Amino acid sequence: MAIDRADWHWDSAEKAYREKHSITGELTDEQEQEIWFLAANHIGLFLRWIIERVLEGEEADREDCQLVRNGQMSGTMYFLKNCDGKFWDDDVADDALPFVEAYYNGDHYFADYGECCINDRDKPIYGVISDESDYQLLRDKIDAAYQRFQTSCQL
Repeated sequence: MAIDRADWHWDSAEKAYREKHSITGELTDEQEQEIWFLAANHIGLFLRWIIERVLEGEEADREDCQLVRNGQMSGTMYFLKNCDGKFWDDDVADDALPFVEAYYNGDHYFADYGECCINDRDKPIYGVISDESDYQLLRDKIDAAYQRFQTSCQL
């Protein structure tokens, strides 16, 4: 089952990108690539957390997961390269899937993502590629939610 997909966010990311850069007409390949990163940013950050906590699915690319853990590849790059922009339940270890379903598929993750990565309320959600400090804040929130879920099965 699909948990999230970059193509579900493409139209919103493209609209925000065009508005930000005052672009009409056709996009270049480079611009399209930037839009894919904008559409996938929130998914890639969560996938990075999964990989860093060694909660990825059995079919995950082990070498690229290690690159993510070493800080040599972003979660978004891993997601676009290895998952074809689609975040499936198979991308998560079976024992972590209940947490992912409760946290990511509920409003919890997106509330935390917005608080940590979109701190300017005038900035569109698809208008930013998060930096390391954004991720560190978000990681702490996900860790806390995961800890709560492990002890009580609630968020």
